[in-house]
Amino acid sequence: MGIPSYFSYIVKNHIHIIQKYIKNKMNIHNLYLDCNSIIYDAVCNIDFSTIKVNDVTTKMISNQVITKIEEYISTIQPSQNIMIAFDGVAPVAKLEQQRTRRYKSWYQNEVSKTIFKNLKPDVWNTTAITPGTIFMKELNDFIMKHFTQPSKYGVERLIVSTSNECGEGEHKIFDYIRSNVNDHFEKSTVIYGLDADLIMLSINHLPISPQIYLYRETPEFIKSIDNSLEPNESYFMDIPELTRIITTDMNNGKEFVNDQQKNRIYDYIFLCFFLGNDFMPHFPALNIRTGGIDKLLNAYKATISENEFLTDGKNIQWKQVRKLVAFLAEREEEYIQNEMKLRDKWEKKHYPDDTPEQRYAKFDAIPTYERELEKYVNPYKKGWQNRYYKALFKVDIDDERRKQIATNYLEGLEWTMKYYTNGCANWNWCYKYNYPPLLEDLIKYVPYFETEFIKENTYKPVSPLVQLCYVLPTHSLGFLPEKLYKELKENYSHWYKNDCEFIWAYSKYFWESHVELPEIEIEELKLVVSKVLNN
Repeated sequence: MGIPSYFSYIVKNHIHIIQKYIKNKMNIHNLYLDCNSIIYDAVCNIDFSTIKVNDVTTKMISNQVITKIEEYISTIQPSQNIMIAFDGVAPVAKLEQQRTRRYKSWYQNEVSKTIFKNLKPDVWNTTAITPGTIFMKELNDFIMKHFTQPSKYGVERLIVSTSNECGEGEHKIFDYIRSNVNDHFEKSTVIYGLDADLIMLSINHLPISPQIYLYRETPEFIKSIDNSLEPNESYFMDIPELTRIITTDMNNGKEFVNDQQKNRIYDYIFLCFFLGNDFMPHFPALNIRTGGIDKLLNAYKATISENEFLTDGKNIQWKQVRKLVAFLAEREEEYIQNEMKLRDKWEKKHYPDDTPEQRYAKFDAIPTYERELEKYVNPYKKGWQNRYYKALFKVDIDDERRKQIATNYLEGLEWTMKYYTNGCANWNWCYKYNYPPLLEDLIKYVPYFETEFIKENTYKPVSPLVQLCYVLPTHSLGFLPEKLYKELKENYSHWYKNDCEFIWAYSKYFWESHVELPEIEIEELKLVVSKVLNN
């Protein structure tokens, strides 16, 4: 879902839940920091024009990270718990997204070099901010040695989870909240961060931690969303108030109480899965920028009665999901046709290219004017459903393939629900396609009765080295140990191509595009890494 879409939606529609932070105004018990963004900020704040590349040390970056963490602690002044969490190894579903993002980042840098002729090369490769690199191991050591005394910060407990511990930083934070309900039920908790995932996770955990607030300096793009918000000022997002607004809207303006609100919270999160996230793509008929949330909420209010719900946070009520999907499927063609009309208007926009900045903006907007695949699909022309699969899945669709794609998507709904609510149920699962099935096909395979697609299994998180091998693009394989680097370059070069195809149908910006990367079979990769390390 990503910051620019969901965060801007929240700000535009509920501006009063974003409040400038005033020190000492609130009594805060717990402060939890999702710290990977702090590393990136530290790197960005280094003036590389005055420093030689060899002088950029882990210690220099680590000191900036530590300074920033302590600045946030001093600002919030929690009285009970501090948790400092960095991203460890992620589930394979997330690795797919990381791999794609890193490849696109490399490609965008290459484009920038051709557009900005005097662009200086990157002095420091931020791909080093990945579990398993020498940089992260050294940063972990600095962090562990520095943050050892809770009393120094006036708290009872100081929990540090480095990249050596598996799990995404924000999910480690909420794992801790779930495991220590008594520390949160009647206590106020501030979480550093302001991205879509944190918003969703915070809403989802309000039933056990009813006073959660998000805190962060606002990013530069905030001015384009609301002029009253100032870039780089510190703001709170009031999650309880946001949740009250959302659940009241779901009940046609009446406030829910107790368990009813709890179930509506879980239902809202579940609905938003259809808009896409780090693990699954959005439906072309449901776009957050063009009223996707409203379409979902209208479908919900039309199909789910006051005593019904989609999920209780543990199990999905597929019978109710069927009603929702059926409602959407009936309107899918109309929705996609409306999207097509809007995108036809976007295509007519003129992009000047007089300056390097304008040329890069034109490149980033390429999905709005290079639209061959969308026009081939053409929802106004009979048979568009088959052309959808032909263009975006590269298959001649039949019932067996429809079932495979739809079942994988239903698995994804359940996997993501469990991941947001109870932790990772299957470390190896992933959605295998760049696009979702059509809603009119999905409805054919939504179960009528209670069904569990994702069962607990014995799969464990991959090792940091396996993750590195999986997510690194070719030009960054030098972060691997030499023996492993040599093995992959000599015998597995087909996994690491530099000429992959981009597909951006139904995207607005290039960075939202999909990459046709060669498949890496995770079990095979584990064997390769194990063989090299044991020789």
